Order: sequence, then structure tokens, then C-alpha cells
Amino acid sequence: MQKAHLYEAILLLNRGIDEAVQGLERLKRAKDSGLDSACFDEKVTLFEIHRASLNSYFCNNVGRYEDRDVARLEQKHREYEKGTLDEIQVYRDLQAVEERRRIEGKPPRARFLTSQEQQDWERHYPKLAEDVSLRETGGQS
Repeated sequence: MQKAHLYEAILLLNRGIDEAVQGLERLKRAKDSGLDSACFDEKVTLFEIHRASLNSYFCNNVGRYEDRDVARLEQKHREYEKGTLDEIQVYRDLQAVEERRRIEGKPPRARFLTSQEQQDWERHYPKLAEDVSLRETGGQS
């Protein structure tokens, strides 16, 4: 069974017990029926014992599967995160490479522009600046 079906099954079971308890309560309140109300109290208690027992069993077993799923999916997500770098990490890595090149006396392969240099570049190359901007925003202006 899929998860949704399991949860739906326990929901239906609990609803069914709710209906059975309501039926017993109505019978207990019936006037002039000659029925012993203590008998109904005992049966309601039995229904609630069985409900609690089944819910406990369900929660314990399904909880174990959910815990396993969480662990498995977290591991899968960690593997995904290892394969992707966020832009901040890319810049840090690039800075580290450029610093190492500087220490070795080699010229830089990349250079970060100051705000003023960025504006000057955009003024000289407006078409390229627009293309870069569109790529960064996913094509939305």
C-alpha cells in the first residue's frame, strides 16, 4: 500500500469507531428501552481500547518506515547538494584560485570588477550586459 492509502485506512478505521461509539451513546440515552447503560459504557471503553491499540500499532510501525524514508531522502539530498555549488561558493573558489595564482606570480585569469568598473563595462557593451542580465534572471527582464 502507498502511504496515502495507509493513512486513509487508519482514518477510516477511526471514523468507524467514532460512529460505533456515537451509536452506543445514542442507545445508552434511549429512554424506556430497558437497556442497561453500564453495558454501553463498558462497550465504549472496549472500542476506545481497541482504537488506541490499533493507532499505537499503526503509528509505531509507520513511524519506523517514515524514519527510514527521512534518512534515505536526506542522504539523497546531501548527495545532490554535493554535486551543486551555490554561486557564493563558486566565487570563493574562484578567489582562492586567483589568490594562489597571485602568490605564484602568475597573472589573473579572472578579475572581479568594482561597481564603477561594472557600470563602465555595461555602458561600453550594452548588448552583452543585457544578455548576461537575462541569463542571471532566467530570461525575465
